[in-house]
Amino acid sequence: MGPRGLWGWKGLGCCLLGALLLSFSFSFSPGLRLLLLVEDAQGTWWNPTRHHEGTAAPALPGVDFGSLFSGSALEPHCESGQTLLILVASAPGNVGPRKVIRNTWAKRPLSPLHPWQAVFLVGQSLDEKAARQIQWEQQEFGDVLLGGYLDTYRNLTLKVLHGLKWAAEKCRPRFILKTDDDCFVNTNRLPAFLADHWHGGLLLYAGSVFPREKRRVIRHPVSKWYVSREDYPLEEYPPYASGIGYLLSLGAARRVLRVAEQVPPIPVEDAFVGILAQRAGLRPTTSTRFAKQNARWHLCNYRYLMVIHHLNASEQQSAAWSMREAQAACSGRPQVTGWKQRWFRSGVGQL
Repeated sequence: MGPRGLWGWKGLGCCLLGALLLSFSFSFSPGLRLLLLVEDAQGTWWNPTRHHEGTAAPALPGVDFGSLFSGSALEPHCESGQTLLILVASAPGNVGPRKVIRNTWAKRPLSPLHPWQAVFLVGQSLDEKAARQIQWEQQEFGDVLLGGYLDTYRNLTLKVLHGLKWAAEKCRPRFILKTDDDCFVNTNRLPAFLADHWHGGLLLYAGSVFPREKRRVIRHPVSKWYVSREDYPLEEYPPYASGIGYLLSLGAARRVLRVAEQVPPIPVEDAFVGILAQRAGLRPTTSTRFAKQNARWHLCNYRYLMVIHHLNASEQQSAAWSMREAQAACSGRPQVTGWKQRWFRSGVGQL
């Protein structure tokens, strides 16, 4: 096929894609300005230049929170004064993981001593069935926060920043935990631990911090973690906590969100939060309580493990059972007492 014929097919494809996205944006409320981050054939990630409403002048270079909140009526109710709000990143089609989480670690007691809540972060879907499912789940459970962005892996940065902004402004919990829907959270232990260590001025950004050799920027276009030099010129990210689970105190989250309006986003969510934290003057604290792997944990480990990654439905159920059993079964055991002083570790001491 000659160049002219090839260009004709490409042009037709681009027109069809544009029409699809345009029709998608108008299928929501009239005021919706959907923020789309698009990948081309080479995996290049780009963010259309933002403009203030009614003007031609570019807006701030960072995250456009107005677009993320546009056109969505799906918003959970949250009570003020909570110890912990858990933000769970989930794709529209992940009905099964959300169901098992609701039935295991996200099931709250009637009157928790330290109030907490779990909310699922979900973006817009081009699949009408998935979109209707999300609407139904929010009506049924009231635990879905729907953002004004297309739900793709490389839009995960927008998903998390939308959730953090909503949590910090609408809910104002003492702490925010970001995690994923293939992770287990020890809700029997974490809220109480945080309440015991909380004070009003605490600035905490904590999780499983990657070592330096794991923080190199990936430049291979075929990788889902690809970031171009145009989007991020440095060869190494600053220290940052893995996206399987990281904690931010409310004060730390507010600092990160202020900086986010000034820093162009990249499509690697946890690294971007680390970039924002560094610019906000926050140093990440690393903890062995955030497990990147799902190992054969002893029952007593569930007294102090707080987040475990990569669990399927049956493993979530087993972990929830172990969490409850360990509450009274392991007092004085080495698996408990030997880990007490290693809860949070950093280069400047322990919390």
